[in-house]
Amino acid sequence: MALIFYARVSSKGQNLDRQLVRAKQVKADKIFTDKFSGKFTNRIGLKKLLDFIREGDTVEVVSLDRLSRNYQDIQHLVQQFKDQKIKLIVDDLPQTNTGNNLVDQFMLDMMLNLMSFVAQNEREKIRERQRQGIEQAKKRGVYKGRAKKYAANSSNREGRLVYEGIKRDYQNNDYKTKAELARKYGVTRQQLYRIIDTF
Repeated sequence: MALIFYARVSSKGQNLDRQLVRAKQVKADKIFTDKFSGKFTNRIGLKKLLDFIREGDTVEVVSLDRLSRNYQDIQHLVQQFKDQKIKLIVDDLPQTNTGNNLVDQFMLDMMLNLMSFVAQNEREKIRERQRQGIEQAKKRGVYKGRAKKYAANSSNREGRLVYEGIKRDYQNNDYKTKAELARKYGVTRQQLYRIIDTF
């Protein structure tokens, strides 16, 4: 019976330090991490965790939104843990210990439902505020759109190098197919076409 800790931040620019400190405090047997936003099906660390856990293990997170901010995703994961008889500890949820397992499970389920709703609601509010902000910026004529990762002036060094490599190979006809060119630089074909359109 192992204690497995899962830590996640939404982007590579953020760090996991605070969550990893907690993992050390609780003496986690195994730690899985992700620097990725979006659906849990795309997260390598979470997939590895789900492959690793066994009946009787405990999974711990600092807060429910580290698992996901999507209500259905959280419900699916919690049900999967229940089916595998995995205990879930969410640090910022109060732990109930009434001595009655059925009552404790009911209280936990109720809190998980409430907090997963709050997490998704907050996510939707953030999106709505972003949408409103973009609309106002467009009206003022100051909206420039999201900074491109693959561009000559990208703030991402790797993105600049990929852009320059694709531009060089494309202009020198140094490729057999566009699919091959996309594979060479680790981008999707859609990303490749968007990059080529900027030349």
